[in-house]
Amino acid sequence: MEFSWSELGLARVWMEGATSCHLYDLEKGKKVAALPPDDVRLRVSFEAESGAVLHDRTISLSLLSRVLLPTLVEHTMESVCAHFGIEKQGSETKRLARLLEALLSEAVSLDREVVALVAQLLPSPIAEVLMGILVIPRPAVPEARVLAGRGGEDVGPEEVAVPSAQAALAANGPIASSFGTFEVRTGQLHMAEAIDHAFRHGHAALVEAGPGTGKTFAYLIPAILHLQKNPSDRVLVSTRTRQLQEQLYGKDLPFLVKRLMPDLEVALLKGRENYLCLRRWHALIGELTESLEQDILLPLLAPLVRWIVETQTGDIEENSAFQSDPEARRLWRRLCDSPHHCTGAFCQHCEECFSVLARRRARRADLVVVNHSLLLGDLAVDNVVLGKYTHLVVDEAHTLESVARMAFTRQLTERAFVRLADDLAPSGRRRGWLQRTPFVGGIEPSQRIGDLLSRLRKQVVTVFKQLDENLPDERRADFSALTELSDEIGEMPILLTQLESALDSLSDHIEDEEPLKELEGFIRIVQGLRDVVSAMSIPPSENTVHWFERSPHTLAFHATPMDVAPFLEQLLYPRLKSLVLTSATLSLAGSFEYICRSIGLTDDAFAISSMIAESPFAYEDRMRILVPRYIPPAHGELPSYALALATLIASLSERTGKNGLALFTSYAMMQAVKEMLPAHVNTLVQGELSRRALIDQFRSADRPMWLLGTESFWEGVDFPGEELEILLISRLPFPVPTDPVLAAMGDRMMRTGRDPFMELSLPLAGMKLRQGIGRLIRTTGDRGLVFLTDQRIVTRGYGKLLAKSLPVKIETMADANTLLSEAVSWFDSSS
Repeated sequence: MEFSWSELGLARVWMEGATSCHLYDLEKGKKVAALPPDDVRLRVSFEAESGAVLHDRTISLSLLSRVLLPTLVEHTMESVCAHFGIEKQGSETKRLARLLEALLSEAVSLDREVVALVAQLLPSPIAEVLMGILVIPRPAVPEARVLAGRGGEDVGPEEVAVPSAQAALAANGPIASSFGTFEVRTGQLHMAEAIDHAFRHGHAALVEAGPGTGKTFAYLIPAILHLQKNPSDRVLVSTRTRQLQEQLYGKDLPFLVKRLMPDLEVALLKGRENYLCLRRWHALIGELTESLEQDILLPLLAPLVRWIVETQTGDIEENSAFQSDPEARRLWRRLCDSPHHCTGAFCQHCEECFSVLARRRARRADLVVVNHSLLLGDLAVDNVVLGKYTHLVVDEAHTLESVARMAFTRQLTERAFVRLADDLAPSGRRRGWLQRTPFVGGIEPSQRIGDLLSRLRKQVVTVFKQLDENLPDERRADFSALTELSDEIGEMPILLTQLESALDSLSDHIEDEEPLKELEGFIRIVQGLRDVVSAMSIPPSENTVHWFERSPHTLAFHATPMDVAPFLEQLLYPRLKSLVLTSATLSLAGSFEYICRSIGLTDDAFAISSMIAESPFAYEDRMRILVPRYIPPAHGELPSYALALATLIASLSERTGKNGLALFTSYAMMQAVKEMLPAHVNTLVQGELSRRALIDQFRSADRPMWLLGTESFWEGVDFPGEELEILLISRLPFPVPTDPVLAAMGDRMMRTGRDPFMELSLPLAGMKLRQGIGRLIRTTGDRGLVFLTDQRIVTRGYGKLLAKSLPVKIETMADANTLLSEAVSWFDSSS
């Protein structure tokens, strides 16, 4: 230990555990008394509840761990103790003492400027303890120090000359030699061959590859080998989910690059809002230090201090301590990089700017991993972020159309106006840009612009109140023009033009380049708001739908393109030499017609090839899909159907003792089922906890558990082995018929003689159904039963088309006894 307890004023403290409390002598390492004396100076507790009321002289080890170990995945007492190797043996108070020692030793090892800033941000008594550390000599730091949450170097074989992707994936290839057990997968080989062909011949390849195929290696290996032979080319790999992005960049690519092309430059790039802006960081600390809210807000910034010094990327996703705090996340808008707040080359932090460095790395890289939103958003600004690339691989390509639609959507909210006004001249305790900026020439801009902002605030409140009152009493619906809903809306473009002019006139009275660049950003925001208001004040164009959406605290208006194909045809395809689209669900009954039509992919752009990769899973032996014919219709009365589902879930839980996931298409049905479930059925319900917490609790359950989820659980979650053995699909996942965008698309189709059900609703339902059923079998050892309780899969003609896309044939069950007996006997026979 690099310090003594007495020099930090911690010789004796009151340890407050969850099950026991004692006065503890830290110098002697033992309990002194069971009751605290009246003059006890300090208390130590691991209180993790957000907003928990602690004694004003309490050192919160939960807070201290979040500040000192910000990249640790979790900050429960168990996970923090595990990080330091503190075992559960012994009393709880002794564990608290050892944890306090470990955390303070961590603080002693840090740069003293980091400790000083943390002490400035945190409340007493933690601040006082940290100030005491400043006078303790810092121990020597080992050269090869690995930070919490970071892995070491992957050690493997050196580069091997590989003639083709097939050779790389062969039984005697460099990939196989790196695994203890390696199995050649036919589907993976054929997929890699198809993608290699697309790269070499400039084609578009559509490849459907389900779980277990090894699709990431099947497209990364051809991409790497192509770059080896064509060094002037550049490959972009785009995914929808952050999880897959991190897997590609942090795991798959390092493994493959080391073995196939060690000098290949690879980069990960996210949207600017993911990176911390150092200029805004320093400005916010200064602003909050002078604020009346400093005691509340400054501690929220403390988990960023050490991370900022040690991070190589500035990507806030690394900082789980900050990300897991809802109050802290609200401050991120004032900390993240933003094109409207960026001062560019005039910023004193430009050379160390995380966002700039990330973009520079991406521009230099041969292969860049991005997400769909960044890929499509960059198209709208002429590729100023991503630069030129020649080949594009789109994973999770079934979402490309919907993400493109949102990328080209324009939005209008009351909050956007309030944020603009607050950033310029807050009405509350904050100091805005106008108060912080020095002006020359004897002008006083605050009054004129303050008057305009005051008028704008009042106008916005009036307009949005009118809009809310005159809109239909629905959560989401279309509208024609804002001018039809508010007679005050016409004043807003005029007021915004006046504000733009007033801001523009300030440029002659600002000498420093940094605030001048900020001013330009504010002017662009004003122009953008004016343009959106003007565009939504008239009826939409032929390919656009205007729609609104109500949430508990927000009324948002959108202008969304119905057909994204023209954007991709004009902005994306002409710049590419080849294109690869892959996903577990791209086809319907073996046809790729929908995905091609929805994104405008035709033979005019590329020669197109498509394939469905062979699955390594023996689905016939590992899965059954059962349809109970005795259950009421899914599209009938909700109470009777919900009762039937609750009864089925309860019976399955009792008879099989297996974990189950029930997928719903609406919150109303999910809640109705939850309320009808017997109390003895252990359940987790979406909305009760965060998605991550639900997944963690479901995985760690020590008795049979059912997880009830809606939209976000239909894809992107993996529960291998015994974590999930029963899947219930409550309803065929057709799009909501009242969705304003899809309804407008359907109306447009009907006007041109097309069938919106067969050409739009059915393909979307088919892809989503397969995504949902795909939650069950994720590895070769998985097994389970699917209960598809919507009988339309067997009673309607279109059901045959949906069933044809599923991995096994559907079986019908005539009554509950037969179904339950089949379930029990199947699990018994396969155990």
